[in-house]
Amino acid sequence: MQVIRLFSIVTVLFIPAYAQYMRGVNISGAEFGSNSEDGGGAIPGTYGVSYWYQSPPTFDYFGARGLRFIRLPVLWERLQPAPGGPLAPGNPNDNLGFLKNDIAWAKAAGAQVSIDVHNYGRYTVNGNVCIIDNPCAGSSVLVTGADLADFWSKMADEFKDDPTVVAYDIMNEPHDMGVANWNQITQEVVNAIRLKDPNKLIMVPGNSWSNATYWASDNGAASWISDPGNNFFYEAHEYFDSDFSGQYKESYDTELAANSDLPNVGVTRLAPFVQWCTTNNVKCYVGEYGVPNNDARWLTVLDNFLNALDQAGYPGTYWAAGEWWGNACAICIQPTNGFTTDAAQLPTLLNHLQPNLLRSTSAAASYGYTVAPNELVAGYGQELAPGPQSVSGPPWPQQIGGTQVQVTDANGTTSFAGLLYVSGGQVNYQLPPGVASGLGTVSVLNNGAPVSSGIVQVQPISPSLFSMSNNGQGVAAAYIQAVTPGGSNDGPPQLVAVYSTAQGQWVASPISFNADNLVLQLLGTGFDSATTGNSQVIINGKYLNAASVGPTGVSGEDQISVQLPSSLAGSGSVSVQALIGGATSNPVTITFQ
Repeated sequence: MQVIRLFSIVTVLFIPAYAQYMRGVNISGAEFGSNSEDGGGAIPGTYGVSYWYQSPPTFDYFGARGLRFIRLPVLWERLQPAPGGPLAPGNPNDNLGFLKNDIAWAKAAGAQVSIDVHNYGRYTVNGNVCIIDNPCAGSSVLVTGADLADFWSKMADEFKDDPTVVAYDIMNEPHDMGVANWNQITQEVVNAIRLKDPNKLIMVPGNSWSNATYWASDNGAASWISDPGNNFFYEAHEYFDSDFSGQYKESYDTELAANSDLPNVGVTRLAPFVQWCTTNNVKCYVGEYGVPNNDARWLTVLDNFLNALDQAGYPGTYWAAGEWWGNACAICIQPTNGFTTDAAQLPTLLNHLQPNLLRSTSAAASYGYTVAPNELVAGYGQELAPGPQSVSGPPWPQQIGGTQVQVTDANGTTSFAGLLYVSGGQVNYQLPPGVASGLGTVSVLNNGAPVSSGIVQVQPISPSLFSMSNNGQGVAAAYIQAVTPGGSNDGPPQLVAVYSTAQGQWVASPISFNADNLVLQLLGTGFDSATTGNSQVIINGKYLNAASVGPTGVSGEDQISVQLPSSLAGSGSVSVQALIGGATSNPVTITFQ
């Protein structure tokens, strides 16, 4: 087998520098299937059918991506089945237990949680949607601000000693509150929390959907919260479509026709909230924002908004992620295809993380959330090295021009990684052998001083495949080897791609069987400990057992080979993935004629 020199196809990306602040994502699902806002649904509903909490991979994914501040929506009624009563259990599903599972998984992913009561200023009693501090038609129960304060008092008592829970988010988007005084209610809640927990951060939402643009008119000109713990943020939400809803019912072109400055609509809408916060000298946060994935121009809107959020110095959480949203959710950033395909909005979000954060992914394909011992890894950050420097080939040195990468694994064992390339925005390194599975820490050092750090989720096997475009997408970095009936190589292997000078990129070189036995040899990283017994290649939906798998001899580079069935002839461009040790790689393509 001919081996491609690995360094020539290690991904090198330019990550622009911004003034950046703590960022995260709403992980939604536990609040689903409710009638807490506008009727319909059932409470508590059936767990796993009408609502759901998440599983560890979602937290691992966003933790590894650097979006580690998790706003976790829950439903008041599921956690406290009767106003003023005890916390769950008390209904068919133990929602308090489910919530604690998610918090534990967030901790294991290196993330932190803000618990968000996603009830819109309401509580449902026997199917009747009751607005806090308002008479409730059809119900003899009056749900009061004191009930909400009681709930948060009990939640604070439950989570005050849990360091993963860093914030209590009082209520999502209260609106149309009738005779209720929202400012008074939130102060009552803050007072109740502080009797149980004097320290944790409290998120105080505004009335009228927490709209950032109309914050002052909806909530008054002055700050209203008095917090003995002096640790609270006012929370606003902002979307960029014409009705502020985040549903994006109109196309970008239709929105642009109504607003010629649409690229800056987020900046414009954020400005009144920033002015209010500045005038009142208070800390503020944007708990929801998002754009659809159906037009790349929305990404410019998002980027401009995040620049303004950076300039203001505000934290923010994108809406939304969650395992059951599915592909139909255009605004969502939950990865698809088994965590192998990132959402279109993700790169824009990653350009606005805190400046000293190191974000590491496979060097073959910047996706997913795990890496393996000996895998080739790309770490992204800011001011990581004085300038770009690389080495010509293995063995990879542990220092380039004063830059080092230090890895501390889940067992506390520290070692230095081999380095392939360093620059201001990126370091390419090989994870040391023997790194323990679990949550590890990676730090970039310059002349012994730490300049950036982040986490890695280590698993024994974490396969990713190289592509000719250097980004883990498109035409595979792979060879076709013709084999005689006796099993010998019949001539040299041939690349499945050819460089097109006209297009300025690698394009597929169609594979023709010509009555030969053909073996596909895919290059990747992260699976040097695999065996043929736990390795398959998925081509055009067909699961094929690996003929061989393991290291190529170039440090960090692995290969998996499979004999191709002649039935693939004429199938055109097809998707190819490796399934190794139960983990699936990124999809690449090959083409048959």
